Amino acid sequence: MNDKQIREGISRITDGVPLDLGRMTIKTSGTNKLIVTAWMNTLHFKNINKNSVLKELDSLKKSFSELTKTHNDLMSVIRDNNLMVEYHLNYDDSGKAGIGLCSEINGELNWYL
Repeated sequence: MNDKQIREGISRITDGVPLDLGRMTIKTSGTNKLIVTAWMNTLHFKNINKNSVLKELDSLKKSFSELTKTHNDLMSVIRDNNLMVEYHLNYDDSGKAGIGLCSEINGELNWYL
């Protein structure tokens, strides 16, 4: 996705259109939340552990932070709409199922494993 497409996607987030950036999806919910979701890189569910999940969650947060630094319009969307950012990490079983692993909401880590 090029820079122009990302900017256009950011402008549509508040209209309920998710911004799909490959491994990361950004969307709003009806309750002033900006939900940032990433999918684990792990192929086999049995190889997932809390340490690997924490590393991926940290990577998600860093990627999102870099995105907000690169695209000031994303920070404007968050600020102007009073959105609270939630991070979610899921496992994708090759399109068969999406399994929630954890979330970080208001700095609090919630495990679903």
